[in-house]
Amino acid sequence: MKNNLRPLILRVPEVVDRDSAARWLEKQSEAVKRVTTVADDGTLLQRPDVHQGAFVDDSARLYGAMIVSNGCYVGPMAVIRLDELDTPEPLVIGEWSNIQDGAVVHSTTRKIGNRVIIAHQSILHGAVLEDDVSLYIQAVVDGGGTVIGKCSFLHQGSYVGKGVHVPEGRYVEPGQKVLNQAAAEDLPPVPEAIKKLRDHVLELNMRHVKTYSELKKYA
Repeated sequence: MKNNLRPLILRVPEVVDRDSAARWLEKQSEAVKRVTTVADDGTLLQRPDVHQGAFVDDSARLYGAMIVSNGCYVGPMAVIRLDELDTPEPLVIGEWSNIQDGAVVHSTTRKIGNRVIIAHQSILHGAVLEDDVSLYIQAVVDGGGTVIGKCSFLHQGSYVGKGVHVPEGRYVEPGQKVLNQAAAEDLPPVPEAIKKLRDHVLELNMRHVKTYSELKKYA
């Protein structure tokens, strides 16, 4: 395991030794089995599982139970740290999503959909991102039941608060704060110019997967 892909301990009350750990793990979902191993002393360790078709920069730090799917790009200094999960089920990062330089994914985050953009220095703290969502530069999404609906775009420096469900295809303007459900329901649709911006950013980051993977052989 690479040094930047780090395990976290999963504590289960009924697990007291290697045999009980093995029995417990046998009953879990395939996703849990994919990210969980049993140490010699019976400790359950949950580690990142990175698809061979994904790219994770060596300076990024990934901690704990997550599945990084095919085509994903995780950029320099990004941090994905899942030390507050309340079940053994891992975070699944969908295909062709990107988590860019200095972005932070933390807490109980359990779903990042397909083709999601989490741009430079954005923060995702325990919320759900559906497919084709974009968090642009320094956007923040707080947790606690928060869901960002499919194809929504949070522009630079925007904020969505706890428990808010942003409907599908909505646009949060630069610096805008969405603090309650009423404000989320009033959000406009994503402008065409912003959709084109998203397509461009997504294409670049999909290209990065191949480019940076190829560069490794020259390091």
